[in-house]
Amino acid sequence: MPSAENSSLEYLRSLVSYDINSILYDDTLVCSLPNNTEVGSFEVKISKTNYGDLHDCIQVVANSQATIDNVLCGTTVRAVVTRELVTVQQEHTEYVKLPNPITRIVDFISESTDYVITINNEEGKKKTTETKRIPKNQAHGLILEGANLILQRLMVQRNMPEKVTLLSLDSSSELCLNVYTSLGPQQIHINGKDIEAWGIQRQIFETKPNVLPVAWQSYLNIDGRLISRYQVGSPIKMKTQTLPTAEEFDEYLPKPEIPKRNLKWEDDLELRSKFLDRREELIDDYKSYIYHHPDITALVSDFLQSVLIMKPENVIDYATEFFAPFNSQTADRSLFRFADEKIPVPKPNLSLQ
Repeated sequence: MPSAENSSLEYLRSLVSYDINSILYDDTLVCSLPNNTEVGSFEVKISKTNYGDLHDCIQVVANSQATIDNVLCGTTVRAVVTRELVTVQQEHTEYVKLPNPITRIVDFISESTDYVITINNEEGKKKTTETKRIPKNQAHGLILEGANLILQRLMVQRNMPEKVTLLSLDSSSELCLNVYTSLGPQQIHINGKDIEAWGIQRQIFETKPNVLPVAWQSYLNIDGRLISRYQVGSPIKMKTQTLPTAEEFDEYLPKPEIPKRNLKWEDDLELRSKFLDRREELIDDYKSYIYHHPDITALVSDFLQSVLIMKPENVIDYATEFFAPFNSQTADRSLFRFADEKIPVPKPNLSLQ
């Protein structure tokens, strides 16, 4: 039974404090062939929603379609995901418009203890239905298609590790490994400009033997907006046609000016009582400090003696300069004028530590 790595689960849990508004935007990419022929589009819409008693959920609607050799094919994902990236409901539809159309719909529902998966296959007039159940205690770190689109945005915004190993469902709707690998920064050319994007590769490891993993590479800008995306081995590549704009923030109203109230505390018995109590408390603190630091008396005595000798015009400025050497936090050397200019000021007979 595949399982997510503990370090990856811890990283996933670390993402839950994100600002939900930072991921609520739409992405639109154009699908094209190697010769730059446009064949389809890929759209992602993410918004807030409620699901029953669950509030602040995220609704993901993703739709991709392309026409190759005159055959229309596409995929649609509609999902409801919690802030913790737990999928509570998802409908994943894939279709190919052949003479005998092929449609596959996978419904995913979260119940109390299990995830219930219903698979509906339709090929022409032939229809089949299959139901599977996966215990939740065996699917920690399960990231489906809708949650994946949110997770990749958060990975770019929140410092993605080099490798993240979680779980997902393979093409048979079986539990499988879902590995994200950081591809680092890359310059992507759009409309004559190079856009710096961060690459993420996602690999789904099939549970069937001798089957190569399916891999997608996505490139997103610093805000998590999708710039480019393609499936490894597919001729179709998806790329945005518009330059992503910087994230816009609401402008706040100027801070209101609140006039200061003149409190007549002398006339208020309660305020006057607090004032007197606080004054006595400070006086006691000062007395206690002087009692435990007898060197203060000698220092003040030296200062008074220096004032009588030097007779400064401004006693306050003189006091600032006199006591500056005893301030360990003083960074301005201009306050150490006595030491630099060797003015004959009587030095204290005690040093303070």
